[in-house]
Amino acid sequence: MATKRLRDTRNYSEDVRNSILDRRVTSLFKKAEELSILCDIEIAIIIFRPGSIQPIAWKSASLAQDVLTRYLSCEANERIKNFVKHETYLQRKAEKKEKQISKLEKMNEEKEMELLFNQLVEGKSINELDARQIKGLLKVCAAKTAKINERKEQLKQPLNPQSNNENVTLSASPMGDLFNDSWFIETMATLGDGSGTKSAPTKGNDTNVGDNGHSKDLD
Repeated sequence: MATKRLRDTRNYSEDVRNSILDRRVTSLFKKAEELSILCDIEIAIIIFRPGSIQPIAWKSASLAQDVLTRYLSCEANERIKNFVKHETYLQRKAEKKEKQISKLEKMNEEKEMELLFNQLVEGKSINELDARQIKGLLKVCAAKTAKINERKEQLKQPLNPQSNNENVTLSASPMGDLFNDSWFIETMATLGDGSGTKSAPTKGNDTNVGDNGHSKDLD
């Protein structure tokens, strides 16, 4: 919305100026009420007409006086802590816009250098580039080289030993608990070396193994 051009009313009659003031004051009070409701803040407005002793106060003279008294009771440091000049506000806004513009320019330059790099790979002559483009391409090459070196270092790192993975897998299952049982390990070792198997009776041997595992005399 375009800002209306302010009119110089000093040459107008007093009645015309009072009429303009009344309209502007009504609009100002309406905006102040909307702001106080939306932001839940206290606002006091005091206006003195030229040559008038009685001020125009919003919302009322008593409420405006109360807000003004509380404001003046604060220390000077507290009053100016959150005070922002219009010049400071515009400067901060301009700096924020400059940062956004700088960020966009950097992104555009990076995309442009990527495009030039791809064109060089496809066969474009480097003699067609200017100093700025060559400088940007050097940055792109340095960034790509750093990524390649980082990837090489990741590939050089040894993988986790397979035994550790097996231990984790086994311990997370019932079979893993069985393999970690000392009785099961000893039993399996005994079966593996043949000491736990039944042996057939040899010739000339007078003993045999009974059903309960004890030897008994054949005689």
